[in-house]
Amino acid sequence: MLEKFLRWNDVQNKAFTERYQVLSVDIESAVQKKILLGEGEPRICRYCGDDSTRTTFKEQSHAIPIFLGNKTVIDLLECDRCNHHFGDHFENSFANYTYPFRPLQRTRGRNGIPVYKDKDLRVAATGPSQLEIWAHGDLDYEDLKVEGKNQLKLPTKRQPYYPTAIQKSLIKIALAVMPSEDHSRFIDLKRWLLEKDHRPGFGGFGPIMEWIINGPTNPDQIRCIVARAKEHCRDNVFEYQLIFRYGNFQYQLVIPLSDEAGKEKYYVRAPLLMPDEHFLIYGLSDFKDKNFESCERVENEEVCLQIQYEKD
Repeated sequence: MLEKFLRWNDVQNKAFTERYQVLSVDIESAVQKKILLGEGEPRICRYCGDDSTRTTFKEQSHAIPIFLGNKTVIDLLECDRCNHHFGDHFENSFANYTYPFRPLQRTRGRNGIPVYKDKDLRVAATGPSQLEIWAHGDLDYEDLKVEGKNQLKLPTKRQPYYPTAIQKSLIKIALAVMPSEDHSRFIDLKRWLLEKDHRPGFGGFGPIMEWIINGPTNPDQIRCIVARAKEHCRDNVFEYQLIFRYGNFQYQLVIPLSDEAGKEKYYVRAPLLMPDEHFLIYGLSDFKDKNFESCERVENEEVCLQIQYEKD
């Protein structure tokens, strides 16, 4: 099975790079030199279109949300008003969606690594490879153990979120790192991002692919790829895609273009952006095709996390 997966991953890599030009923005460390997107360009917000006579650019706008570990890729062309709108209206949902995983991944946000807690469970990272786990209320520590294995199953819950807000969060990341010359193609998409409700806006562009990666990953490494179809392929494949990996997750989605709506195009799946050595040590990873087009608030969604430990 592993050899079959590695061959599949290699085939997908070749298929993707044959059809797409790839622009990559990578974070390798929380203290790396800052990447200033839009540096040297006129201060005109890439989302609302206002300049410094109609809005302000005083705050530091993170192209990738800071709760995912980004403190170094800064968007100079996102105004303060849009920055607040994105945080209030959809990035909070993405933070809630990823909340149970970030303590285990040691994802360091604005105030450090978060602590997971609910009425029965508390999980805190206390070192590079140490966790403190408290089971209380109706849950006993023995209930977490997997019989016959050095494994624990942690029954966690996501905080409330809106599915369309997850889609918007990922699309906003794509637009932030996209070259300026491509932005005029996405006027309708930007209007949708600036809406204050959670209505779905762009369907029919294929699923959002969510990989879950087994084993420990580098919490200070983020990969963000905007892919643009090569000219000879644009009639057959979706023109723009985002591949975004942080922690134990990788997401892939089409960046919707209005003039592609309703057209039958081939959805080219990208490879999982991890070295083969990782899979040889920690085994296969798996993906799900997620539908984030619902505007209905999701509450108390259960997520069972499984972790391996060395000694009992």
